[in-house]
Amino acid sequence: MPTTPDTSDEVTVDSLSVTVDVLEVEARKRRLRHGIRSRRRERDADTTRSLDTAVARVLAGCPLLAGARRIACYSSTTGEPGTRTLLAELRRHDVEVLLPVLLEDGDLDWELRAPRRGAPAPLGPLGPHAVASVDLVVVPALAVDTAGRRLGQGGGSYDRALARVPARVPVLAVVHDDELLDAAVSPLPVLPHDRLVQAVVTPSRWLWLAA
Repeated sequence: MPTTPDTSDEVTVDSLSVTVDVLEVEARKRRLRHGIRSRRRERDADTTRSLDTAVARVLAGCPLLAGARRIACYSSTTGEPGTRTLLAELRRHDVEVLLPVLLEDGDLDWELRAPRRGAPAPLGPLGPHAVASVDLVVVPALAVDTAGRRLGQGGGSYDRALARVPARVPVLAVVHDDELLDAAVSPLPVLPHDRLVQAVVTPSRWLWLAA
């Protein structure tokens, strides 16, 4: 009677190889995050304010913003390219803005900021799927390469949120100029769950990416 070959050892070896690959990618990501965060902490308050204004100016001239009536954005934290001026400009132009609210499980809920001053308090929570209703998504990043790979903070919140965004809606990341990398020279490490972005804004330019 013929016997069935035992392939259990092959499956174990393949699984181990995948695990090692994932660990190597995660280790590379941690090293990159450490270096970028260190450089961001070195920027002084005056530089931060000027970058904030520059980001708003570049994005205002980006055609992806033209005609958008509802945008998912974020409130920048220390070290990130600033979004305060951008949020003020969006409000001035009557654009509805969804801002993220971090949930206990690491997912993102969303609240709606009314466009005009003196309007009612933010409306929310709207639920994690509210991000599917926007015309453009503006996301934070530590780095982006020209193939659309994005390095986030490591929590996976935006990867989960972006999975809910329709394919027709562009996703735009905001980084400093030195955090936009040439994918042919310095490709960012990614895993299967990492979501690509379609465009990037820096304080000096915007760029439509290969993704």
